[in-house]
Amino acid sequence: MMLGMGSMSAANQGPVGVRFRPGDRRKNPRFDMHFSAFVRRVGESWECCETADVSAAGAFFLTQHPFPLHAPVEFILTFPSELTKAPQQLRMRFYASVVRCERIASGNGAFGVAVRNTAHRYLTREESAYFDSLDRNHEHPDSSFGDQNSSQTGT
Repeated sequence: MMLGMGSMSAANQGPVGVRFRPGDRRKNPRFDMHFSAFVRRVGESWECCETADVSAAGAFFLTQHPFPLHAPVEFILTFPSELTKAPQQLRMRFYASVVRCERIASGNGAFGVAVRNTAHRYLTREESAYFDSLDRNHEHPDSSFGDQNSSQTGT
């Protein structure tokens, strides 16, 4: 599921709700993209969360639990077909490292977690179906799912 995405806008050359941060001097620009996502420390249970922004180099999540600095994490993003121009939504698994974790002052105990991507890969149909069922059923994921297919593809 994705939040805040809509039709294309000529003004910002992207989907409505996706805003480029023009004052950002980073090597890879960040975009305000609010996706529901799944995130976990490697080997632990998946947690449903939401992205606040994403870039080619990483992402910033809002979660209910803190993540230790430099912890290896995995996260699953679902890109809608309106964004990718693919015939169906695409799910990708990203491998990353935590570069910052902070309590969000107005977030009712939520944490902001910044990660730097180290690798990524598209999910198999089986893996995508698993996360589809989690989206539909709002269940807590099995922490071991997909571990047999966890080979990484560099970015």
